[in-house]
Amino acid sequence: MTFKTPSLTVYFGSLLIALPIAGLAYWILQTQNLVSNSLLVLGAGLLIGHLVGACSRASSPQQQRERATTAHHFPQTTAIPESGDTISLYVGNLAYRAKRDELHTLFSQYGEVNSVRIMMDRTTHRPRGYAFVEMESNAAHKAITQLDNTEFCERNLRVSEAKQRQ
Repeated sequence: MTFKTPSLTVYFGSLLIALPIAGLAYWILQTQNLVSNSLLVLGAGLLIGHLVGACSRASSPQQQRERATTAHHFPQTTAIPESGDTISLYVGNLAYRAKRDELHTLFSQYGEVNSVRIMMDRTTHRPRGYAFVEMESNAAHKAITQLDNTEFCERNLRVSEAKQRQ
């Protein structure tokens, strides 16, 4: 579940749904004498429920499909590489139409690829033009020297070792 500021229609729509339910709950509490200050309890519950309902959003089917395609990783091996190290490579100047399996095939020529992640824009859900490829250390260095500034999908790739964010 992710949280974002709701649009006015979502906000007032959830309020219109929450009000009759709250009224029914208030009536039940009053008729049964279950809570002496039921209006205060009900108001707090209504406010919390309304805010959570209005600010949380379930993924749309399109977002779920996109997340499934971007979350797909090629099978990872359980064996630890002999050098013991894996390196994440930054692949820049990537064509927007480049596919994950094409990148996997390209980099697997130089060694075993653990994962390929094409970075997507959060709002438009379109590729951002770069990716990260995780490989065993020796294969990664070989891939950097062989693939940097080579043409892929009519663009010259920029391949380097990924740097950690500060």
